[in-house]
Amino acid sequence: MKSLASVTGGEPRLGLWKALFPPVPGEQSIVRRRSKSADPSAVIAGVRTSSSGIGYRLLRVSRSSIGLVITTDGLVIRAPKWTPIYEIDAAIEARSEWIGSALERQRARLAQLSEFRDGGHTLFRGVKLKIDVREGLFEGVDLTERQCVFTSSDGRINRARLDAEIKRIAKDELPALAEEMAANAGLPLKKVSLSSARTLWGSCTIDGNVRLNYRLIQLPPTLMRHIIAHELAHLVEFNHSKRFWAIVEALDPMSKKNRRAVKNYAVLLEL
Repeated sequence: MKSLASVTGGEPRLGLWKALFPPVPGEQSIVRRRSKSADPSAVIAGVRTSSSGIGYRLLRVSRSSIGLVITTDGLVIRAPKWTPIYEIDAAIEARSEWIGSALERQRARLAQLSEFRDGGHTLFRGVKLKIDVREGLFEGVDLTERQCVFTSSDGRINRARLDAEIKRIAKDELPALAEEMAANAGLPLKKVSLSSARTLWGSCTIDGNVRLNYRLIQLPPTLMRHIIAHELAHLVEFNHSKRFWAIVEALDPMSKKNRRAVKNYAVLLEL
């Protein structure tokens, strides 16, 4: 496995992708791709209940078939704009057993990672911390690798305040880490910003801008760095080709293992 030093030959700021893949005459070294984003044509059709009594959120989108997605908010149906409700009900009825099992598994995964109550727990840097709520004159959150202490006048947990503290820490650390990793590899990163997306850990645009989900700071550091490596690799390979994965592996030698492991934390995005 190639290390960054061996790939770049020890030359400072040498483009990692150039060292891995020397330019071929007549070939462009950077392949453009669209940035990852939600379907801009999606129309939220509201919350409904199927004829079989299963609640769901309906999105009208530009697609040719009915899609069923399980989130921590429940069942989401992505259906073509022309699909009648009775066809959606039939699709739900046909998959009702799967839907019930999937919802239960989703609830169980979320409960393992976060339980917002006094004596419950939350995840920070991959460590499951007990939530300790205390009464006091001032509102505050003390969040470290060792503890998660809420102080409030009414002795209740304030989830929004916890999220704000997680975002504050992420803002201090994630952009700096991404910039350091990009600089060490000689990758053309222009800007790093944070996102609160509920479907993506990160995204990369064609003009060199990377967005990182603030909840990355809740993951184990190795997985956090893996996702950052993934987005940085898109700065020069806007696809998921062998060349792309070779760059990810150069940035994260344990990328194959980490890629599988990060799937266990996807539910965090939907908090």
